Amino acid sequence: MNFRLTYDGPLKAASQSDTRRLEKHAIRRAFHRQLDTLYLAHDSRFLDAEQAALAGDKIPTVQRGAFTFTALVREKLNLVCDLDILFLRRDDPGRLIRSGGDLDNRIKVLFDALRIPQDDNEVRDLAPKGEDESLFLCLTEDDKLITGFRVTTDRLLEPATSPADENHVRLIINVEVKATTLTDENISYLSHF
Repeated sequence: MNFRLTYDGPLKAASQSDTRRLEKHAIRRAFHRQLDTLYLAHDSRFLDAEQAALAGDKIPTVQRGAFTFTALVREKLNLVCDLDILFLRRDDPGRLIRSGGDLDNRIKVLFDALRIPQDDNEVRDLAPKGEDESLFLCLTEDDKLITGFRVTTDRLLEPATSPADENHVRLIINVEVKATTLTDENISYLSHF
């Protein structure tokens, strides 16, 4: 299965003093809306949490804080994914370190936003913003299921309108979902959308 996710907004590196918990969830929300559209178009089994509960093992969910999460790429389905990321940023060519943080740590924040939160602390004091978040969709259940990635960086030529826009990025992420073992449960995920 191949598809693209996009993100257009701030992306700063995490640090020991600031894990970017709120920023990760904002990015997770942007991806949730896209994954929800993907499921609505191709797999109605993922429409809501009630259907997920009725489906049992077919759609395992994880409770984190006020959210019920599920993921497309799951270990139980023997699925992994590779990412090819076009990373447009306001840094000058060749300068991968600026006020937004180094590229490695910014990519780690992105990977954390693509997965289900590891514990309640990651969504502490947050709540679903509407019925469309009754079942919150993530790309992976764990970022260890991202088995390969490639990042191409380039300059975002759109001028910043404020100092806050300096950390604004535009990401186009090509996702390739693959099976490590072909099973009856994962064969439907391997067709192209």
